[in-house]
Amino acid sequence: MRFALLLAASFAGPVAAPVAAQEEVKVTSLAAPDYFSGPAADTGLPGDLWKDAAPDIMRDVIPKLGGTKPLSPAFANLAKRLLSTGANGPAGVGDNVEMGAQRALALIALGEAKGANTILDRATGAPGSAALSMATAEAALIAGDDDKACRTQDALTVDRGGAYWLRLRAFCQLKAGQNDPAQLTFQLAQNATPKKQEGDADYARLMGAALSGAAPGAANLKNGVNYALSRRLNLDIQSAAAVASASPALKPLIKASGDIAGVSSGADLTAQEASDLAFLRQAKTLPAFVDAARAASASIAALAAAGGPLQDPVLMARAALAAGDVASAQAIRGRLTGDTIPGATAADLAILDALIAAASGKVDNQVLGNLISRGVSGGAKAQAAAALLSSLGGSLDPEARAQFAGFDLAKPVASPARMQVLEDAGAAKRKGEAGLVALSIAVDSGATGPIPADRARIARALNHAGLSADARAIVVEGLLGLAFVK
Repeated sequence: MRFALLLAASFAGPVAAPVAAQEEVKVTSLAAPDYFSGPAADTGLPGDLWKDAAPDIMRDVIPKLGGTKPLSPAFANLAKRLLSTGANGPAGVGDNVEMGAQRALALIALGEAKGANTILDRATGAPGSAALSMATAEAALIAGDDDKACRTQDALTVDRGGAYWLRLRAFCQLKAGQNDPAQLTFQLAQNATPKKQEGDADYARLMGAALSGAAPGAANLKNGVNYALSRRLNLDIQSAAAVASASPALKPLIKASGDIAGVSSGADLTAQEASDLAFLRQAKTLPAFVDAARAASASIAALAAAGGPLQDPVLMARAALAAGDVASAQAIRGRLTGDTIPGATAADLAILDALIAAASGKVDNQVLGNLISRGVSGGAKAQAAAALLSSLGGSLDPEARAQFAGFDLAKPVASPARMQVLEDAGAAKRKGEAGLVALSIAVDSGATGPIPADRARIARALNHAGLSADARAIVVEGLLGLAFVK
């Protein structure tokens, strides 16, 4: 454990002032660096993020963020922001090597291996912790630093017979030209791996090919070891099979598809628009739509800037917002002035206006009132959209409040106890705790995230806690998700 750093400031007055000469020396104690104090990125969140956070909530939630249950994109971004922030953890958490490992493993699972690699360079205690060593090795492998990963497994003093370490050791022996020991370790790794464990077949295929020279098949991006083997075999990690195999940890290595070189304002963009529409429409889930929107973001921006009529302007504007491009969405919406909008109803336009308001951080009371009016006429999506947008603020007149009170929103799914703790944390401005409790609800909600009724309460609590940017992103995602509700 690192030693505490002390900064002493001594103030001395004039010699002729005896009282000042006897002034007590003031010593300021700085918090000792811990496993949470190193930043993985500049998140804009404060250094007291974890102040007053319940240690047991951190112990419960953070390991889940590195687990197999997926988070929706907005909640994954919230998790990355929280865990990337450099802020001392509570006693018993911040100074605990296993919790430091869980933080790093969660960052890697969320696609932040680069940031995890940075904080792990300064971490101590890896040789005596299999979890911290695994985080260090995986982050290094994903970063392409195979030597560092091999040094980490060499230094490990515990659990050296675990399947992960045998797999990595076989790779390191192969890398060092020790083919016979690598073959033996490879067999031990296969014997130590449960037959149904995911990734076993791909590792066996790649490692077997590396040892024998047989055809290896496609690259595999399920984990750092498989990625390292794929690189060693000079396999194409951008192939369709490799991309399909990529875990969230390895997805940042995949290059976005599409190229708009040569597309400029005023050019004939009909073919590009048709291609983008087909690409966006094939997305059948919210996460898939967000991925597609990000991949097509450059061409959508070019189409918005060109200013011509669009075949499905509402879909294009929604895609721009999913990719974080508010300006393009506003440009598209600003040109929708006719009585008939291709592919859109009045409710669709009201929800698009809510999306733009939420994404821009400006809750327009007129937009909110329009949603409520649409909801009164029986529009379930408009009712859900009103609940989501109102969670960010705004005010309603007496008639609108009465109408909203009569909405039949879906029954909440989230644990009432967890929701109460979240709302209490929000009211008390416990940012870190509020964020983690929100994530504990999201983990149980699947890849599409919580239902609108739960999402609205989460966003309101996060907004109160001071996590306003995250609250807006969660509302935008919820509004986008209404398009996938039957």
